[in-house]
Amino acid sequence: MKKSVFMFCCALCIAFWGITANQAEAVMKLQLAHEQPEIHPYHIGAVEFAKLVKEYSKGEMEVTIFSNGTMGKASALAESCSMGTMDFASVFSIILEAYSPKFGVLTMPYCFRDWDHSDKVLDGPIGDELKASVESKGIKVLAFWRNGLAEVHSRMPIRTPEDIKGKKLRIQEGPSYAALSKALGTVTTPMSFGEVYSALQLGTVDAQTQTINNIYASKMFEVGKYFTKINMNFNTQPFIMSMQLWKSLTPEQQDIIERAALGATKAERAYHVKDTQTSYDGFVKGGGKVIELNKAELEKWKDVCAPVYKDPQFSAVMEIFNRIQKQ
Repeated sequence: MKKSVFMFCCALCIAFWGITANQAEAVMKLQLAHEQPEIHPYHIGAVEFAKLVKEYSKGEMEVTIFSNGTMGKASALAESCSMGTMDFASVFSIILEAYSPKFGVLTMPYCFRDWDHSDKVLDGPIGDELKASVESKGIKVLAFWRNGLAEVHSRMPIRTPEDIKGKKLRIQEGPSYAALSKALGTVTTPMSFGEVYSALQLGTVDAQTQTINNIYASKMFEVGKYFTKINMNFNTQPFIMSMQLWKSLTPEQQDIIERAALGATKAERAYHVKDTQTSYDGFVKGGGKVIELNKAELEKWKDVCAPVYKDPQFSAVMEIFNRIQKQ
């Protein structure tokens, strides 16, 4: 009798552990990567996305986050998503210009009036048009997160376009930024985000177009004390995934991903508002100086960007740009 009870218990244990093992095997393990530290709005969005995916899937899908560029630079992350070797990533919009020239519109100087204008456009038909333009290249854009308002961050005071002329300007690799650098009369120095801190420290570059959020999160105020508010770009950060992965999902799983991305976007944008003020405060506290411009001074920066709009290579991009201006 005792032997029978013992054998029955053993059978129950085996069955239990078998079920547990099968459940573990059934969990879909996914990866999400970005270049920024954990205090950045991108990471807040990523954390919210992972939380909602797990919640909506009832634990059947789990997302592991890799921050600080540990899985590679943004360009490499986009390529990995395109090839199907990375599941999700947050990348700067200019990275996607390599997959669709249409994305160049998002880095055209003074494309958006404010964040409400940007959100409205990118959450609407024009945003859908941009999303569709990269799907054949293996990338699905789930949402547009807020990167930040691009200004001029520098090692020396810069107030006018004349002040930046001849300076070594770090830019992201892409046609629109190269054209902007040419219009400003700067020495173009393309490099990845992870290289900028040391480049400023060593004087390899004098300035960069950058957001206060990225500067503060990466402590760049230690190597560049000046931040000039020229209000040039309301930069966005496409939240992307592998099209290969998307096509492999069931309709129910796709719905989970889309709902989680929507919730993550709301969280990222809301946190961005708070983080922007925190970043300005931290920049000044760290010894930085914010240079405010009046209306007449801002107009000079807009005027110097005029050649970018007239560049023949952006004729198709300007068609989208003009539609955005009317919204």
